[in-house]
Amino acid sequence: MSGPRTSPMLEDLVATLECLFPETEVGLSRVSSGDSSFRLVPGRRHPRMLVTAGHRSAAAGSLVRPSAGDTFRSSAPRQLLSAVLASGLGPVAMPYGLTLRKGPDAPDSIADYLAGVLGHPVLLSLTVGSARANRKPILNVHSPSGAEIGFAKVGLNALTNQLVDRESEVLGQLANATAGAFTLPHAIHAGSWQGNSVLLMSALRPGKPRRGGIPHEAAAAIIKSSPVSHVAIAGSPWLAQLEAQLAPLRKQSGNELPYLVDRYRQDFGDVEIPFGAWHGDFGPWNLAHTAAVPMIWDWERYAHPVPAGADVVHYTAHQKLRLRGDYIAAREILEGASYSAVVKTLSDSSLLEDPDPQQIRAIVVGYLLTIATRFTLDGLSPTGAPVRALAAWHHRLIFDQLHRNSLPGSRKK
Repeated sequence: MSGPRTSPMLEDLVATLECLFPETEVGLSRVSSGDSSFRLVPGRRHPRMLVTAGHRSAAAGSLVRPSAGDTFRSSAPRQLLSAVLASGLGPVAMPYGLTLRKGPDAPDSIADYLAGVLGHPVLLSLTVGSARANRKPILNVHSPSGAEIGFAKVGLNALTNQLVDRESEVLGQLANATAGAFTLPHAIHAGSWQGNSVLLMSALRPGKPRRGGIPHEAAAAIIKSSPVSHVAIAGSPWLAQLEAQLAPLRKQSGNELPYLVDRYRQDFGDVEIPFGAWHGDFGPWNLAHTAAVPMIWDWERYAHPVPAGADVVHYTAHQKLRLRGDYIAAREILEGASYSAVVKTLSDSSLLEDPDPQQIRAIVVGYLLTIATRFTLDGLSPTGAPVRALAAWHHRLIFDQLHRNSLPGSRKK
């Protein structure tokens, strides 16, 4: 790549384009407009995404994807940049971009592949997100006229290919199963490009997002999207699956998660709770409240069976629990808002009548075990370094919660 001094994020974007456009030279330069170039937003020093330089309304629309997690402070910069692009001032305000020079024998790019699927050329904008094991490019796809077609996910390694395939499967499975409780994207196309999984799905665009709290009804509908069973934890398929996933780690020194599962079985094995499905990343960042029902996206982690209510623990606690080392904040959220959210979701949906405190604690800690298993296994992949510290922190949280559950008086209402 030629051009001015680069930043780590810019290098990531260049590397992603080189994967999506094989045997194509990627160059950094000033760009005016053109179908084969991408504009760096908000600029080359600290780029967050690439938008098409070929159509200003398509570029502007790519910056706006409202979610329930938006605040004025977080959404205002995107809205401003979108307005700048829509006005045609992009070349002035954001002059730098990445250009592509395709080699004579270059194989089909992802743009060529999507054009073949749709029967016409496409304009692409893309983000790659922060460094993590499941990072993958998310492409906003537009027609040459600027009309939005949807979003495409592209797997680029074993883990992300698995996640893209899983989301494709789930969108088909849930297409008609949960009508009335929430809206999810529909799959336009699922296929393989250069040996990598591709999913093209419709965009969810709320007309005017509303403020809202935890969408308990939607969470309950997700639980019930697979058969619900009420069984003792020790005999549950969920616990058996966790133990099977973690069995290889028993042979490795320094990984305590399998032994935390053993302790959980001792403390909660005879507690009967409901098990059902979960979204797996149910949070304000993946949904938008509307006047009708919530819109929910990113279904690649959908799974069953898991302890019913795990989604609302994730909704209330996940962001707080990313503050590694803050036990006070973790205890307050897990034993306060998360506990109450599980009670409400299960009580209102008649999944658990008059829940006992030990049942709710079992669900909250069960969530921690489920998410810690994900982080731990993702951390074993070649790209898993960013998540390993988070996995270790969740191990300590589980130990802390199990210890607190054993304290005198902890089992009282």
